[in-house]
Amino acid sequence: MLTRRNILQQAGKTAVVLATTAPWWLVRRAHAARPHKLIVWNTAALAPQVDKIMQEQCYAYAKQAGIKESEIDYSIIGSAQITPKLAASLEAGSPPDVARLDAWLATLYRSQGHMLEVTDIVDKMQRGPGGLFPIFSEVVHEGKSYVIPQSVSPSPLVARMDLLEAAKVGPPKTWDEFIEVCKKLQQPPKLTGYGICLGLTGDTNGNVMSIVWSYGGKMVEADNKTVVLNSPGTIKGVQVIADMYLKHKIIPKGAISWDNTGNNKAYQSKQVIFVQNATSIYAHLADSDKDLYNSTGLLPMPAGPAGAFATLNATYWGLFRHNPYPELAKGLIDYWMAPENLRVMIEEGDGRWGPPYKGMYDSDFWKRPVFAHWRGMLENGRHIASPGTAHPAVGEVAHTYVLGRMMHRVLVENWEAEKAVEEAHNKIVEIYARHQSA
Repeated sequence: MLTRRNILQQAGKTAVVLATTAPWWLVRRAHAARPHKLIVWNTAALAPQVDKIMQEQCYAYAKQAGIKESEIDYSIIGSAQITPKLAASLEAGSPPDVARLDAWLATLYRSQGHMLEVTDIVDKMQRGPGGLFPIFSEVVHEGKSYVIPQSVSPSPLVARMDLLEAAKVGPPKTWDEFIEVCKKLQQPPKLTGYGICLGLTGDTNGNVMSIVWSYGGKMVEADNKTVVLNSPGTIKGVQVIADMYLKHKIIPKGAISWDNTGNNKAYQSKQVIFVQNATSIYAHLADSDKDLYNSTGLLPMPAGPAGAFATLNATYWGLFRHNPYPELAKGLIDYWMAPENLRVMIEEGDGRWGPPYKGMYDSDFWKRPVFAHWRGMLENGRHIASPGTAHPAVGEVAHTYVLGRMMHRVLVENWEAEKAVEEAHNKIVEIYARHQSA
């Protein structure tokens, strides 16, 4: 298996003869000075070793492609800052050349005409190991691709297995069991049961919808037109969360002001027993707290009357249309997403993300017991608008935090769940109506 050391060593070598299979960006390497830098914005992975590997690979690509380090402006940007920073850059007409985007921003920016077509790269990836997961077809528009799959990851229930085992308690299978386990094991204020994200932030969307789905609610139908948030299932799910916070007191009071790092920090500092999150928490612990790393489980979400559901997160590379060097930007993505390079980042990064290729889960790394439920969640996970698809309207719903504001109406302003759900429903109807021509 290639390692980071192998890749960096290879980057420093000069190829005397290029094989016919050499990447096109290496064959066409250009040494002429460039008046503009290649600007890359990468959202922080919340696992430092992953940030480091991706940056190393970026500069390894530059060395092979004949790009000077001074000709690249590479930035790692916090998850809370990336969306407003991108919005400001687009308004000013100076977005980055390359940025890592969630599905909602990717689709929204495509509908606004900001993205470069990259069908050639995505078609090549479809021929990679096992092809791409079906979720990535959702961002194809009229047969063309405008963003490039980077990763796919479920958000399991991250659990303190050491505490469960010490109390001789099994993983909770239902939300009722979950509440009772939290009440039994928590020791507030030092240790609280559930670190659910309830701030005006991205993680709140998936955390809330996982519970809403389990009680039969959903945001929109598969036609991407019919908004159905206002339903008994959604109201019940919202009330269950409210009861967790206000009645059972198994959620930290500060959760209503968390950003996307809040639940990570709470779990990593041993202040909560459970969180729902992608595996950034687990990957970060590999270097920061080996004992907690070995005591952490990645479990299926508890079930409600309608079933158990984990959110499924797809992430993309976007190339903005203003890019003065589209071939160099495409080359960087081609390099990052080459299976041998991607495997280094994924596996040496302790599974921060899952690879987008279906055939890359056959290694010993993915056979470790901690990932026992991973593949099932990949197959059955949902994104926040399921059964709707990655429609541009979802980008606005997600990034204006409609669901977080709905929860704040109940938890902060003491609204009834019915009234808060109705208001959020009407807002989403308005957003979808505005995006129907996209």
